[in-house]
Amino acid sequence: MAPSLPKATTLLSWFFYLIPVYLFVLAPLFQFIFPEWDNSRAAGGNNNELGGYNYEDGIDDYEGEYSTPLHLADDRFISLEDDVPFECPEQEGRYKVHIFSRVPLVIYIEGFLSEDEAEHLVRVSEGKYAPSIIYDGVSERVDPSVRRSDRALLDRDDVVRCLEERARSFQGWRPGMYIERMWAQRYNVSGHYQNHYDWTGNLRAGGDRVSTFMVYLQADCTGGGTNFPRMKMPREKKWCRFLECDEEGKGEEGHAAKEVGGVTFKPIKGNAIFWENLRADGTGYPETWHAALPVTSGSKVGLNIWSWYQPPRRTKGKN
Repeated sequence: MAPSLPKATTLLSWFFYLIPVYLFVLAPLFQFIFPEWDNSRAAGGNNNELGGYNYEDGIDDYEGEYSTPLHLADDRFISLEDDVPFECPEQEGRYKVHIFSRVPLVIYIEGFLSEDEAEHLVRVSEGKYAPSIIYDGVSERVDPSVRRSDRALLDRDDVVRCLEERARSFQGWRPGMYIERMWAQRYNVSGHYQNHYDWTGNLRAGGDRVSTFMVYLQADCTGGGTNFPRMKMPREKKWCRFLECDEEGKGEEGHAAKEVGGVTFKPIKGNAIFWENLRADGTGYPETWHAALPVTSGSKVGLNIWSWYQPPRRTKGKN
């Protein structure tokens, strides 16, 4: 008997899962194998590309001369702006910002989420969790030795839509920038994520994550800090409200932070860390190499808010 063909729904599911594989695995691999192809595009070899590319020019000097059509119209990856009405609470004075670093830009945000918002997002994520995946250059897989956590894709209700708008507003409503669909990340005991970048170095070839918000929805745990091993501890002791300082060499969290070095942010409910991933020329900052340290007791729930940016392209008829 001849084998039956896959169902249409199965093929469609494969298509959606292959999109991130192409973006974060195949496209960077092609760029590495055929660098001359990408260099010719960057030099303006293709008349549809923005010659003399500069990331900051592409965002801040946009005056309608270029268009930025979204290459990925998949609403399972990007939170597309639509006509769905929603109302957001007044933001004036709701959170405090502290500049941690200017290059790369790293900002610590107190009270980025209200108590009610954090609890709502934890509540709606329940029942949706599945093991978190990683991309290894060939395929996507579950590997607890690298990443041990569960993730849940959040529905775009009013709270999520308001948070998307808050992330856009924080960055100045930049053209060509899209907020990715949001995932809650749950870390139970031993949950961790080894050092990694959020950017891929694939901006010129199609797009990349230009910035990250790491938001803490729940922090009933010990351990579980967000560590940046290539950043330096600040001299000002006031930062110890948010960082693992361990001045007296006491405490399990302090010992763990001291062992890995660099800077470790404590998980504090409602607070967030914002950082820019890319330089003006589109290359990534090596200082953004980061990890989620193991949770030693309790559980932590985090929220990733990634901003996806695509370089503007010349519209037809422009020289």
